[in-house]
Amino acid sequence: MLRLRLMFLILVALISGCASAPKSNLFPDDEAQCVSELSEYYRSVEASRGYALPYHFDGRFPYLAFDRFSTSMTDTLSGAAAKKQWLDYVSRLGKEQLEIALKLTPKPAGAVNLTQCQQALTAKSLNNAAFWQIVQEQPPRVPTAYQHWKRVVGVYPVASLVAEGRIEAEQVRIKESFRRVLESPVSYGEPASRLVQAEIAGMLSAARQQSPTGWPLINEDDEVRLLNHYSPIFKVETLTRDDLPGALELGRGDKPYINTFKPALYKHLSYTRFDGNVLPQLNYVLWFPGRPAASVFDPYAGRFDAVNVRITLDESGQPLILDSIHQCGCYHMVYLLSDTIGFRHLDGEKPIEQTLLLPQPSPRLTVSLTSGEHMIQGVSVTGNTSPDVALAGLPLKSTLALPTVGQTFQSPYDREGILPESVRGERWFLWPFGVRSPGAMRQHGKHAIAFVGERHFDDAHLFDFLLIRR
Repeated sequence: MLRLRLMFLILVALISGCASAPKSNLFPDDEAQCVSELSEYYRSVEASRGYALPYHFDGRFPYLAFDRFSTSMTDTLSGAAAKKQWLDYVSRLGKEQLEIALKLTPKPAGAVNLTQCQQALTAKSLNNAAFWQIVQEQPPRVPTAYQHWKRVVGVYPVASLVAEGRIEAEQVRIKESFRRVLESPVSYGEPASRLVQAEIAGMLSAARQQSPTGWPLINEDDEVRLLNHYSPIFKVETLTRDDLPGALELGRGDKPYINTFKPALYKHLSYTRFDGNVLPQLNYVLWFPGRPAASVFDPYAGRFDAVNVRITLDESGQPLILDSIHQCGCYHMVYLLSDTIGFRHLDGEKPIEQTLLLPQPSPRLTVSLTSGEHMIQGVSVTGNTSPDVALAGLPLKSTLALPTVGQTFQSPYDREGILPESVRGERWFLWPFGVRSPGAMRQHGKHAIAFVGERHFDDAHLFDFLLIRR
C-alpha cells in the first residue's frame, strides 16, 4: 500500500511539473511572466480547440507566428535592419494569430492582457542576442501538409506510377476546354482602381529601399491599394445555383454555408522568393455553394467549392505570374505573364502550364470559370469595364472566425484546417498519396498541391522549382 501511495505521489508531481508553465531563458522576470502567460493560454487552446491556428505556432516563441515564407528567410538575417524587418513580419503574424485565437477561445475576464504581452516581448526580442542565436541555429519549421504514413501504407511508389498518366490525361481534358464559349456568363468584380503604374512602382521601390534584403514589406494601407488595383474580373458560366459566388457564413445551427445574396471576394497579400528576389503575391478567393455531380457516381462532387487566384508581381509591380488552385489544393495552374520567364522541364507531376503575355502597363485581368467544376477556362485582358455584379472585398483571414447566432465566433474549419462539410468521395481512393482528405476545402497554408512528389502552394521557393528566368 505504501509503495502504491508513493507511486501515486510521484505521478502527481510529474503531472504537475508538466502542467506548469516553463520559465523562459530569453527574458528577465517581467518578460518571462509574459512568456508564461502566453504559453499557458496557447496550451489551453491546444487542449480544447476544434480549429486550426492561422499560422505555425512554435512554443519557444509564443508571441510570434510563422509561415513558410518567414521560415525561408532565416538564412538572410545577417544585420540589424534585416532582423528588424523579419521580426516585424513574424510579430504581425503573431498578432493576427492571437487576435483570431482570442475570438475562438476567449480568455477569462480579468486575465493578463495578452496583446500587451505580445507587443512587449517583440520589442525586447530585437536586441536579444540569445533570441537571434536560437532563430538562426534552430530556426522554426512549418510542418508538411502531407501525411507520410499514408504513402508508406498505400505503397506510394506503385500508386504514383499509375497516377502520373491519369493526371496528364486530366490536364489534357482541362486544356481542351480553354477558350470555348461560355454559356450564360455573368461577370463579377470590385470597382475599378484609380492607381496608376507609376504609383505602384514607387510604392514597391520605396519599400525595397528600406530593406537590406530587397524584401518589399508592404504596409497595410498599401496592401489594400494593391489588392484593389489588381482585383480581377471573374466571368462565371452560370447554369445552376452552384455557380453563384457568395460569402462564407454560419447559418442555422452555426453550420457553414455560402450566402449567395452577398457576393464576396476574399483577399490576402503574401510573399514568395524567385530568382533571388522577394516578390509580393495578391491572393483572391471566390467561394461557391458546391460542385454538382456530373453523373450518378461522381466522387469529385460535394458541398462547397472555391477558387484561389494568385497574382505575383515583379520588382516594378507588374503582374509576372498568375497561378491558381481550387481551395482543396487541386488543379494547380500557372500562367506566365511575361516573356522573361519560362517553365522548367520537370519529371513527374507538373502544373497546368499556360502563357499570356501582357501589354505594358498591365491592364486588368479577367478570369473565366466553367459551370459546375469552376475550372479556369481562360485568362484574358480587359479594360476598366464595370462587372455585371459587384463583389464585396473581404480579408481572407475573416473566414477563420465567423460570427455565430449567439454572437460568439466559430471557425468553419476543423483542427487540421479542413472544412468538414466539403469532404469528397475521392478521399477513399486518393489517400495513398498522403494528402489529407483529398478534394475537401481547406484554409490558407494547408494546401498540398501535388499527388506525385510533394509541393505546397505557399512554399517560398515554389517558382524557383517550377520556373526559370530567360
